[in-house]
Amino acid sequence: MKSAIEEAVRATGDVTPIDKCEAVSGGSINDTFYIKTGSQEYFAKLNRSAPEDFFDAEEKGLRLLEQNGIRVPKPLIILPRDQTEMVFLMEWIPSVPSSGKVDRALGSLVAEMHQKKASSVGLGESNYIGELHQPNHEGRDWVSFFRDHRLGAIQKIAVEKGILSQERNNQLDKLKDNLSSLLGHNPDISLLHGDLWGGNWLESESGKPYLIDPAVYYGDREVDIAFTYLFGGYSTDFYEQYKVDYPLQNGWKERMPIYQLYYLLVHLVLFGESYGSAVDRILKRYTT
Repeated sequence: MKSAIEEAVRATGDVTPIDKCEAVSGGSINDTFYIKTGSQEYFAKLNRSAPEDFFDAEEKGLRLLEQNGIRVPKPLIILPRDQTEMVFLMEWIPSVPSSGKVDRALGSLVAEMHQKKASSVGLGESNYIGELHQPNHEGRDWVSFFRDHRLGAIQKIAVEKGILSQERNNQLDKLKDNLSSLLGHNPDISLLHGDLWGGNWLESESGKPYLIDPAVYYGDREVDIAFTYLFGGYSTDFYEQYKVDYPLQNGWKERMPIYQLYYLLVHLVLFGESYGSAVDRILKRYTT
């Protein structure tokens, strides 16, 4: 493990001694480490089992956000898997527990991201939501994209894993068939973070918000906003500032549960039946 991290550090051109290599918290998918050398600090992710392009997809998402002026940790280098693990090395952002002082700045940062527009939905290539493959076929129609490449794609995974009951499957088919009328709007196409739960941003010691761990694509910005409401982690100040910078379209609250359904199905696949009742409530609401 340490040898792989050291190899990645050396590949950046840093030949100074490694003074610290300490495990830090960083989610359930990767092993994560803080590294301090004689000249620089790094954040490293290690993974032994993910697909070969797992970190490549994350790096491309970070670079796309960075190219659009969105504050993210700078990706540095990916060391491909040898016999054990692959390593993703990036800039270390010294962070502090959320103080509430940057919540308005975070609202502005997310609004700025959503004001980056495209003519097509999706992305040129697939990436991952958690550990799950997320297809990003480019197209012109948002409703068909969300129907086929979000709800349909996670439905297929759930069926293959045997964790979607026949009743849920039938209800989901019914919702998808009526999706155009249920959503009922034609959104501008925005740059999305794609995985904007409350754990995927941080407050730096310098008092600036950063976005982390993206699953980037272009689509309806209400998808990102819907996820912020699902598990908490965002304050009233965040939403108030977002509203000032980029007000949402009428009807967004009625559409929000449909967008949350995608993330709840992802969590149902990844973590099990504890998310089943929330899935059922949304399916019942829109199919009865």
